[in-house]
Formats: sequence, C-alpha cells, structure tokens
Amino acid sequence: MGGDAAVKACILLFLAIFSWPFLGVLDLPATFLGVPSFPAGVFLFWAVLVYALFAASRRAGE
Repeated sequence: MGGDAAVKACILLFLAIFSWPFLGVLDLPATFLGVPSFPAGVFLFWAVLVYALFAASRRAGE
C-alpha cells in the first residue's frame, strides 16, 4: 500500500472508530488512573490517530 493510500485508509478507519457505536463501548462507569473511561478512551484513540498519520505521512514522503 502506498503512502497516500495509507493516509486515506487511516482517515477512514478513524472516522469509523469515532462513530457512536464504537464510542458507546467506552461509556462505562469506570475510571483509568482517575480519569473516566470515555475521555481516556477518546484521548487514546486520538493519540493513536496522530501517530498513525505521522507514520503514514513519513512513508508517503519516501
């Protein structure tokens, strides 16, 4: 898969992950290191998105 295709695949994957059915799984009455599970999960997904797009864009530049 080329770099441009990887970037597009990452964007589509994370659009799907940030839809309500997937985010609803995180809506639990639990905490992670004192942070409610929903904001912690959203931040984790966001951090993975940033890293994946960074890696894909570096690959596209080669």
